[in-house]
Amino acid sequence: MREILLTNCERNFVNKCIEEETRLDGRRLLEPRPVKIYFGSKWGCCMVSLGHTKAIAQVSCDIQQPKASRPNEGTIYINVELAPLAAQHFESGRQSEAAILISRQLEKCIKDSKCIDLESLCIVADKKVWNLRLDIIIINHDGNLIDCTSIAALAALTHFHRPDVTSTGEEIIIHPASEKDFLPLTLFHYPVCISFITFESGNTILDPTYLEERVGVAELTLGMNSYRELCSLHFDYLTKTLTIEDVISAVSNHAANYAAKLVQQIKEAVTKDVQSRYKKDNSNICRFKESIQTDKITTMIGDHISIKLQKFDATTMVEDDHMEIENENKSCIIKHDEGSAELIPVVDDSIKREGSVSSIYDSDSDNQCLESQTPEKKHIVIDLVDEDSD
Repeated sequence: MREILLTNCERNFVNKCIEEETRLDGRRLLEPRPVKIYFGSKWGCCMVSLGHTKAIAQVSCDIQQPKASRPNEGTIYINVELAPLAAQHFESGRQSEAAILISRQLEKCIKDSKCIDLESLCIVADKKVWNLRLDIIIINHDGNLIDCTSIAALAALTHFHRPDVTSTGEEIIIHPASEKDFLPLTLFHYPVCISFITFESGNTILDPTYLEERVGVAELTLGMNSYRELCSLHFDYLTKTLTIEDVISAVSNHAANYAAKLVQQIKEAVTKDVQSRYKKDNSNICRFKESIQTDKITTMIGDHISIKLQKFDATTMVEDDHMEIENENKSCIIKHDEGSAELIPVVDDSIKREGSVSSIYDSDSDNQCLESQTPEKKHIVIDLVDEDSD
């Protein structure tokens, strides 16, 4: 299935918002989405949620012969798969260009930066070494796949424990967990990818959504570690009016600070899970079950745009920087799902859904208007209705 085309109205709307330093989800230009990390039952199994973008990473290992050029070093292989569950335009059974690009960026950020001590994976020099395989599957696509996969990859590698082995010269004995504790990998540093999108107005944003990625004219991905060192760089642009020096000088310091926070969050999550496993305390383990219960997995494709407003007052006409609601007597705020709402016209004292803009609902009654509204950030949903389909 082909990717849904982006209309000129959507493109102009996003460009206008970014030009006025406003994002549809209420974030600031350099404000990232929240990151959540969950672990599976096996070592090296991790799921990361970056906003609505979700990825699952699994690290496995086996014993193989080393490369002739590196007889005393282990090997690592990275594979990224874009499942049709993530988006309808992803095809199963074949590796797309986007998956290949993400795999190459991860190899540059993790493998080429020498963050893993491959010599510690050597069992017998020039004969037997550990081969690591990192498989990553995208299960929900809402933009910024490279950042989500890099966080999942780093968390899975940090969380992974391999079996202990003993070499007798003629044979190699792999000890189960009941005999010897599994050993964690040795990491010299912790690199993660930080992505930015630049628009026609020249403004640059951090952690773009899927809609923002399609509207932007230049994409910059920096692989950085907690020591503020640059491990990899990828720059893709559609226009030559922007140079990579202009973008890097504007966002490099912010990217370094954000990378340090991400690495700290990954270390804390892994340490908490490992300690809980050894203490056999399942109450502190963040497993996949909790992630599914608290944050449902939904497909990217939809016919609505999520918008977050600030200081929304339902009793008077709202005159914000980018929204103006008139004809107050013809509208009513009613109960809807948590985190979203709809502003529905009132016809003959009854509420009928006819399409359009939304706001917040009162939890006490399904059909009563709100008398006041707190100035907290709220979500609204705008349904995109095709007039020709009627």
